[in-house]
Amino acid sequence: MDKIMRRVRMAERRVLRRAQKQEDSGKAAERWQHRNRVVTSTRQAGRQLAIAIKHRHEDWESGPIAPRRDVSRIDESGNYWGSITAEQANGDTPLITEEQLELRSAWAGGPKTLCLAVNDRVVILDGPYKGKLSKVKSINKKNMTAQLDEDILTNQTIPDYMRPADLDHVEAGPSAIPISSLRLVHPLPDPTTGIVRDVIVRQLKPISIVHDRPTRKVSYSRIIPGENVKIPWPKIEPRPKFEYDCDTKRAEVEERTYVPTLLTPPMPQSVLDELRGRYSKFRTRHEPEYIAKIEAQEAEKEARKKSAKTMLLPVQELNRKLRAERRALGQPVLTEEMLEKIGQVIAKNRAMRAAGKNPVVDNVQKAVEQLSIEDQAAPETKDQPRA
Repeated sequence: MDKIMRRVRMAERRVLRRAQKQEDSGKAAERWQHRNRVVTSTRQAGRQLAIAIKHRHEDWESGPIAPRRDVSRIDESGNYWGSITAEQANGDTPLITEEQLELRSAWAGGPKTLCLAVNDRVVILDGPYKGKLSKVKSINKKNMTAQLDEDILTNQTIPDYMRPADLDHVEAGPSAIPISSLRLVHPLPDPTTGIVRDVIVRQLKPISIVHDRPTRKVSYSRIIPGENVKIPWPKIEPRPKFEYDCDTKRAEVEERTYVPTLLTPPMPQSVLDELRGRYSKFRTRHEPEYIAKIEAQEAEKEARKKSAKTMLLPVQELNRKLRAERRALGQPVLTEEMLEKIGQVIAKNRAMRAAGKNPVVDNVQKAVEQLSIEDQAAPETKDQPRA
């Protein structure tokens, strides 16, 4: 069974590595696509800016004879006069960096704790709709833009592959507005007169931030910094729920139609095999018969290994016999004569140490002297003539 469990773990690791590789390749492709979109959008914006500068200089130098550009003719940038692309109108360009996100939502608490919600009343500060009041319809947190309920329209160029035959090249469509161009409008009492009137809130700040770990949601409140005035969140109307003939009633769902017992399995064995995969390489639970079969095979393999060990060479048999004889003799025992001899040597060494001599050093010196005597005698033997 250990081999089967190792095979399951290897298969799981192989699948994880394959999934990680696919995820990395997907992220790389996504980064490549984003980079291409950024380059394309940057070139398009630069080209439109250069064309606009060129047209402005031509109009200034030509004066009364300047060409008319407000005609139904596409210009050098690929758009009709006074129109932009749908991506630019909806704020879908991938040129928004983290710093730009922070700047767009700085007055509303930042991108992570945005203090602006759907159904908030806001006022537009920039553009042709400056001063217009409206409610927030939707918020795009990727680009920090908002869609309003009012018709905030912009002339958009419709590509030929999207334009019906009976539709013009330019159509006024809804456009997104950066959050930096919006400000919250909320009724507050006047500190001098006490009359409640609409006030433009220039800055909002989140407070009482709570992180819910199970749901990974963040809840917080919003106030006006400096005034300590808490602004309530707008009420969100519940979505209407409709019942259809094909819907299952709640009473039918909660009705208990099956009571499991300990005598019968919860479902047939064939259904279990279909659910968990009878021959899957990731299976970890097996029937007792299969476990007994695998254990019998492993026991047979071990028996084969043991039977192979019984076939020995004559040298191996002799070595085993000698080892058995030495093992039968047991541990060696010191006799009294050996102990007496060891005691004499110990007493002699102690006497020499007491006299200021080191027996080890003396033995080394004697060995050195003996070697020097042999070296001196060696040349004499070398000079003798050979027989």
